[in-house]
Amino acid sequence: MTVIIGSLFLPYTVQFEVGATDAIAQPHVPKGPHEPAPVAAKLAPSSSILPSLSIANSRQQTPLAASPGPEYKPEASADAQDFFYKNHRFKKQTDTPLADGIADKLGPHYIQPRARYNNGVPPSSVVDPKNKDDGSGLLGLKMNRSTNNLAGLAGSHTNLAALSHASTNRTRSSLSKPHPGLTLHTNSSTSSLAVAEEDDHQASNPSWNNEYASDVKLAPFGGFSNPGDLLDQPNIFETAPWTIKFSHKGNVSTTKAVKLSAEHNIVKSRKWVGTISMPSDEVPDHIRNDIAGELRKGYNSEAVFPNDATFQGHYNSFCKQILWPTFHYQIPDDPKSKAFEDHSWGHYQLLNQLVADKIVEVYLRENGNANPEDPENMIWIHDYHLLLVPLMVRQKLPEVKIGLFLHVSFPSSEVFRCFAQRTEILKGMLGANCISFQTDEYVRHFLQTCNRLLLADVNDLGITYEGNFTMTNTIPVGIDSNSIIEMVQSESVTEWRQLIKERWPDQNLIVSRDKLDKLRGIKQKLLAYEKFLNSNPEYIDTTVLIEICIGSSHDPHYESEIMQIVARINSLPENISVSQPVVLLQKDIEFEQYLALQCEADVFVVSSMREGLNLTSHEFITATSEKKSPLILSEFTGSSQLLDCGGHGALLINPWDIKTFSETFKKLLTMDKKEKETRWTKCNDIVKTQDSMNWVASCLQSINESYDLNKRTNLNKLKPFNTDVFGHFYRQGKEKNRLFFLNFETAATTLSVGDKKPTTNSITTAKSAYTEPSRLISLLNGLLEDPKNKVYIISFLKRTDLDRLYRTYPNLGLIAENGGYIKVIGSQKWISMVDETEIQGWIAQVTQLVESKVERLPGSHCEVEDCTVRFHTGKSFIEDRERTLDAMGDCIQHVNDVFQDSDGVHASLIRDVVIIQQNQLALKALKFINDYYSQDNSGVDAEQLIQNFQVKGLAGAATNTPIRSKSIDISSLGELATSTSTSEGLNSIFVAGATTLLDEPSYEFVNRLKENGLIQTVSTVAILGDESDVRTSANFGVNGINELLRVLSEAKSIV
Repeated sequence: MTVIIGSLFLPYTVQFEVGATDAIAQPHVPKGPHEPAPVAAKLAPSSSILPSLSIANSRQQTPLAASPGPEYKPEASADAQDFFYKNHRFKKQTDTPLADGIADKLGPHYIQPRARYNNGVPPSSVVDPKNKDDGSGLLGLKMNRSTNNLAGLAGSHTNLAALSHASTNRTRSSLSKPHPGLTLHTNSSTSSLAVAEEDDHQASNPSWNNEYASDVKLAPFGGFSNPGDLLDQPNIFETAPWTIKFSHKGNVSTTKAVKLSAEHNIVKSRKWVGTISMPSDEVPDHIRNDIAGELRKGYNSEAVFPNDATFQGHYNSFCKQILWPTFHYQIPDDPKSKAFEDHSWGHYQLLNQLVADKIVEVYLRENGNANPEDPENMIWIHDYHLLLVPLMVRQKLPEVKIGLFLHVSFPSSEVFRCFAQRTEILKGMLGANCISFQTDEYVRHFLQTCNRLLLADVNDLGITYEGNFTMTNTIPVGIDSNSIIEMVQSESVTEWRQLIKERWPDQNLIVSRDKLDKLRGIKQKLLAYEKFLNSNPEYIDTTVLIEICIGSSHDPHYESEIMQIVARINSLPENISVSQPVVLLQKDIEFEQYLALQCEADVFVVSSMREGLNLTSHEFITATSEKKSPLILSEFTGSSQLLDCGGHGALLINPWDIKTFSETFKKLLTMDKKEKETRWTKCNDIVKTQDSMNWVASCLQSINESYDLNKRTNLNKLKPFNTDVFGHFYRQGKEKNRLFFLNFETAATTLSVGDKKPTTNSITTAKSAYTEPSRLISLLNGLLEDPKNKVYIISFLKRTDLDRLYRTYPNLGLIAENGGYIKVIGSQKWISMVDETEIQGWIAQVTQLVESKVERLPGSHCEVEDCTVRFHTGKSFIEDRERTLDAMGDCIQHVNDVFQDSDGVHASLIRDVVIIQQNQLALKALKFINDYYSQDNSGVDAEQLIQNFQVKGLAGAATNTPIRSKSIDISSLGELATSTSTSEGLNSIFVAGATTLLDEPSYEFVNRLKENGLIQTVSTVAILGDESDVRTSANFGVNGINELLRVLSEAKSIV
């Protein structure tokens, strides 16, 4: 079996090689199973892309840059930035700078296509976005963020100086525009091993292009002696050799977690489906087919190739400018225009459909004939780029197991409702069997949003919508702590730790690493740090905050604010030439350097304003195992709920509370060793147990559990309930008592909130939906005449109404208000399953809420019963559907948020009526009656039964009758203690009702009794109407109430 993993980006991308000879371009034998081999195109000698460079390369016998040199040791430096950047691990180990420069210039270069529909500038560490055109059509150079010291090379030789001059000071030439299908890359700094959210989430780059860490250098702009030779090619991707490389775009934490799980046999077989994170319009069709074939054959990956316009509209427009900001509470107030949003939404839908179609194709090929119940026969979809895919796949593969994991935060319903496409997005997500989130808060927000916007019913396990159940749960992503520990113990990290100690001796190191944008809370962090130093001047010369900024800023105003605060803080020391309280690194450093800083840090700070999960804090906990330094963590990160450890782990802060934030610095710097160790130990236990492999295993297990839960329900596979079926049930239970639990009312109404054109005739009142009692009794007479049959009718009517209708039928048990009150067979008195003193605490407030909605909806009304409040929308549902749905959603969400935890009150939508009462009263009533007639079997006496269910006796049948102060009188239960009718116990239970949320728990309970061997014979029958798509836990189906009554009336004739 194969786990099919759907993600926008595959773990691999493709790079094209230019500037090498045919010999160099030939495929090589991989050194190991994880080293991709380049695939060479067949090149004729005359078709060399850069002839001059090819000749130079062909004459090279041994690369000069590879000449052996002394073992590299980090160098000390007075300047803090030079300390990290000049001691770069890629620093050349040769004494011949000229040789290094020639090797850089004349060696092979790797390129990727550029999106045809992208007007932005690739975020190269060499390219300055502010200098788009220097006159030659080539992009200008930005030296301050470059990882390649081109200026240093320029002084080494006149030829190299000429190259540098040509790339930065060209005069206008015939090259008026850069080649539209080409992007050249440079090396980027090594990223963190654990990335909670994809790097471009943090960077919000306006371009598709990305930088890739690679063992081969990527070509910078200006790195060619004659770029015209390259740019003048009609299509260099037609002939250039290409190589599949590991991609650092997308969610790297997922890729590494799956890879590690496969190595440990948690996932036996997997197949990735997604894009190759590279524009493909400029790549010929046959090359794309070759790439797809190679990915399928050697990399367990299936590539989707959307055109550039579709990808740009999906990713840069809808995902980055609409979805991503709103999910992080940054609602766009000017998303270009409504036309922009609608246009990008179309691209979002199209790319989701392309991925869904490919997933279906792969599933049918890999798992089509396999057992759907196999634990690894499933589809696992990732993140907010593909929220529509679950439903798209479900429509073509209705029985497949589908899981969805959302790596980012999920906002509150007030924020999510701002999406114009909110309904489509939620429905797309609910196509999954299981949706997993990073934190309980995000689960709660999702449940509330579905409850409010879709009027879906929710419970602790998940969501029921349109007859389908979707499980929701919390499974936080973890890291591979073992790999971090190995790196911490490496020689490189050890050397950097020693150098850091020498560079900042006897000083408190506070370390932080963020993307330079507002969401990361850098400004609040610096303001709090400034306040801490002003309040505690003795720390000015002994404390250093090292802030590492990754990526590049796209908000110059915010960056300017940060610089001003940094300058202000660094002016606090008396001798600014000696002390520097803030070290701001405006580009990333090597991961070994970063780990060394974490190891030596006295405090680590994460101050994000909103973040799905911050795995850098998990890395820090692992890295600081020696010093056991404390962690400051924003309460708005997903990690805060994990690492808080009940107040004994990380110290949580509100980034907006600058005063408390500043005080936290001193608290941690002065914390005693024992408390540090206690807090670190608790955090470390979380990091170790909830690691990346545990995350994968838990997600796959949840998908299987949700599928098994759904499997218990039957979609259009109900066995027909007929006379033969009933006869078999009836005969099996002849030795003991039979319990009949019948609900004829919720099935009588037919209108569903999904109906687009409700009519006046389709909206029925409570009384008109009820079956005539005299006719009902005549049809049930055969059951009632047999003393072994215990027949109970459950109704939404009040006690007074049921007494009036059935007082002449003592052999019929009555249950009022869907389980709130019970009149046991043979008794003249009602018993209460609810505490009426508690009811009065919430029913008045709920009534006031519903009446406030009724005032705004002409044609609706509020019905208040003894333990139930009903919100009937009536004609308002026809006249103003959208407004009515919104009012119902607000009412349901408010009740469930305010009263569910404190009073156990739940609001549900049943046939377009909002029913508000204590949760699952019908199930509670069924359990009580079952135990009542099974006393001898279960060994429960009458007093214990009353105590277990907290049953209260009522003096009469009047509404709001006072409760007796003492325990219920045994006689009010029909002589419960001495009744001979219960001595035989039960061996058969028959439950009939609709397919609503009031009935389904009863079906599930009774079916479990049979599975556990507690009841011999069980029949659960769903009364069906016009529904064409029904999912229920019942075992049998019958078309309408009349057909059910006809079958039950045959009881007399069954022998």
